[in-house]
Amino acid sequence: MSFPFRIILTVLPVITFLVSLVFLDSYKLVRLPAVLLALLLGCGAAFASLFVNVRLLDILPWDYVTYARSLGPVVEEILKAAYLVFLVRSKRVAFPVDAAILGFTIGAGFAVVENVYFLNACPLSPFACALRGFGTAVMHGGATALFGIVALSLSERYVTTGWKALLPALGIAFLLHSLFNILLISPALTVVGLVIVLPLVFLVAFHQSEKTLRNWIGVGLDTDADLLAIINKGGISDSHIGKYLSSLKEHFPPEIVADMLCLLRLHAELSIKAKGTLLMKEAGFEVPPDPEAIAKLEELKFLEKSIGKTGMLAMAPFLRWRTRDLWQLHMIRMK
Repeated sequence: MSFPFRIILTVLPVITFLVSLVFLDSYKLVRLPAVLLALLLGCGAAFASLFVNVRLLDILPWDYVTYARSLGPVVEEILKAAYLVFLVRSKRVAFPVDAAILGFTIGAGFAVVENVYFLNACPLSPFACALRGFGTAVMHGGATALFGIVALSLSERYVTTGWKALLPALGIAFLLHSLFNILLISPALTVVGLVIVLPLVFLVAFHQSEKTLRNWIGVGLDTDADLLAIINKGGISDSHIGKYLSSLKEHFPPEIVADMLCLLRLHAELSIKAKGTLLMKEAGFEVPPDPEAIAKLEELKFLEKSIGKTGMLAMAPFLRWRTRDLWQLHMIRMK
């Protein structure tokens, strides 16, 4: 079997799986540049993993099989998860669907480099190539995707991106990777089980993600629209928000309180804009960049600096700075 055909056999399954995940995303939350960047970083993680694994094998008194079933998966999953950790901590992902797509993309990039490396190192039979393509490659993508899904879900539950969210997610990715390397059953049955189970997991995650997204859009639109209507009609002074802002005059200069009101208005406008964009994307419309929205984002950043950390803490009861609310601002900026 020719070398190009062996490469196709080891790479095509995971790339096909990745393309399927992207098309399953009805809201198109993940843009093509983000997918390409994740793929490139996955390739980089594979090269870094090769360097670290070789050094550790030289140092540790273990054979290759023992290392591949214990420490190897830990090293590889940490390196693959590094970029996802950055995305979760910086609020650039907000729903399981985008965490799954970007995580699987990182794993796919990792698998492509690893499979090409093994093909160069030793000639593999067509059956072995198929096992690496449908098994090892899909496992790498699935493990990192599961890390993203679990880390994001736990970060929402505990309102933190610390060890409570990241360590359990990393443990699940390591467990899947290590069990695959141990091959408790025959390699062929392991691959079949992986190819059957992972798509089902992703379908459940995507369904739950879209349900959560629709609920978030509906509730958020109503809340933001009500707030904006109160501000625009001049009825803010009679509302709970207005009374709270008036009480802040005892602690902040009048111009800072005015900036707080402007911040509330801008945040509501941008939030409505972001949710409207998602609805248009789901309906299949292309949404061009809005220069006015970009300008409002810059004004929002200016107001945050003007108000200061203490003032932003005072506004916390009325500003929703959770993962999804911060993510929607990133979405406008990157759209």
